[in-house]
Amino acid sequence: MSRRIAVHGARYALPLAEATAIAALCAAPLLAQTMPQVRIPAGRLAGLPLSGAAQGAAFLGIPFSAQPVGDLRWRAPQPAPHWSGVRQATRYGPACMQTPSGWLPEMLGIRAMRTSEACLYLNVWTPQLESVAKLPVFVWVHGGGNVEGSGEWPPLGATLAKRGIVVVSLNYRLGVFGFFSSAALNAESSHRASGNYGQLDQIAALRWVRDNIRFFGGDPARVTIGGQSSGSLDVCNLMTSPLARGLFRGAILQSGACVDSITASLKDSEGMSARLVNDLGLPAGVSMAKLRAIPAERLLKAAAADSQIDMEPVVDGWLLPAQPALVFADGGQAAIPVLVGSTRDEVSIFASPLVHGSAYRPQTLAAYRKWLSDEFGGFADQVFAAYSATSDSQVPRIFRRMFTDYDFAFGAYLLAKENADAGHPAYLYNFDDVGSGPFAGLGAFHSEENMFLSQRYWTSWVKQPSDAIVSNAIIGYWVNFIRNGSPNGVGLPMWPRYSVDRPLCQRLGRDIGPEPAPQVQRFPVFQRFLNARLQSWKAAQR
Repeated sequence: MSRRIAVHGARYALPLAEATAIAALCAAPLLAQTMPQVRIPAGRLAGLPLSGAAQGAAFLGIPFSAQPVGDLRWRAPQPAPHWSGVRQATRYGPACMQTPSGWLPEMLGIRAMRTSEACLYLNVWTPQLESVAKLPVFVWVHGGGNVEGSGEWPPLGATLAKRGIVVVSLNYRLGVFGFFSSAALNAESSHRASGNYGQLDQIAALRWVRDNIRFFGGDPARVTIGGQSSGSLDVCNLMTSPLARGLFRGAILQSGACVDSITASLKDSEGMSARLVNDLGLPAGVSMAKLRAIPAERLLKAAAADSQIDMEPVVDGWLLPAQPALVFADGGQAAIPVLVGSTRDEVSIFASPLVHGSAYRPQTLAAYRKWLSDEFGGFADQVFAAYSATSDSQVPRIFRRMFTDYDFAFGAYLLAKENADAGHPAYLYNFDDVGSGPFAGLGAFHSEENMFLSQRYWTSWVKQPSDAIVSNAIIGYWVNFIRNGSPNGVGLPMWPRYSVDRPLCQRLGRDIGPEPAPQVQRFPVFQRFLNARLQSWKAAQR
């Protein structure tokens, strides 16, 4: 079973310029000739002007695949149908099926999103709507534990497009709709594989970008893929998938890596799917026709009600032929540069009332010891030695440090190291900006850097004079990497390339510059634990 906690991506409010444009469209439709238009092989699209870019435009809610409903539920994505006339691309498509997130009130001020099983849409922002522009492209994979989120959030598109980047964000199937496996589905597949439909959607979107982005001013040979949290984990998986090879030339991975954990097997996933079938009150041998006929809301409700159901990407022998952690360890990942990192206090937000968090936190030495024993087994004493506490009062602080390192910082470090070991550029960061007001006690929490990257801050965020400086630096580094495969550029502190001889990372926050990668001296215990798990995985596959 994966040790990953379900982290909750969410959507943010639209930038004012885009919200105003969409409201105007709803109140009084613009004449077609005033709207930017583009023709792609599937048909003509009419979008929105991009504020601050005279030749720019935004095209929202573009179908990149046939919608996965009816007989297409739990099948690999199929080509999107063509359309006649001009399709209005002025509104985001619905998010994929998901339950309301506790993060939404803080992030957006709403309790639920508009959702549908017919959700395979993407969005494009371009600063120059000319096919000859050949601008660099950034494809964003949203986070949300692979159970929530959408391509709307965070709203990176307009912010990065104004810096000369063509931005693409996308939806992909989530939870039971994106990662359900069964023997019957394996039998249907010519590859004898099932699950991973959400990741297949991401690959379908990348292929759409390859075939269509030139019409929006983008260069299909200059695509960088990026994501945060589970979106970052998915990007990491795609770096090991033969189906994704050649579809992107660089990767940005924020707070999520596939190199420090074990990805479930197809057999494990089938067992979880069988549990869901039982929860639905159906017999074990129920036909796929009957399962595909179940209303989407019923499936969603049943999966959400069972805390033991955690459907994630799996090693299926096709999209993921091998354990991703082993692929990286052997240097077999895509030969591309990476920008990878984490925040200093990742896990603090998961227990915060700001996002209705309720994650377990041990409060005593005895509870802490038990948690370590349950998680690390025979390695528990070694982990305790590296992250020791001598009194109950120390436990909350020590646990937060240990869990942040275990679930995030170690993975970012290991991915940078293994990319460097393979001879590919790696740039490691540690984000440590601390907010004020209700965020002061959370430190630099999970997903915080997305606010600075998108310049859209959470509802309770108290702005500080340093915010603009931090934001401009992060945007500058990300844009440089998307353009050139290196974050370095004029006006920014030098960011050293990671190397085993000089294990440096870039500190991002109120102070910006290189520093020794933090906590590295504690990571050997996690490496030993990982090695033991990988050996067990290998033995189980023989």
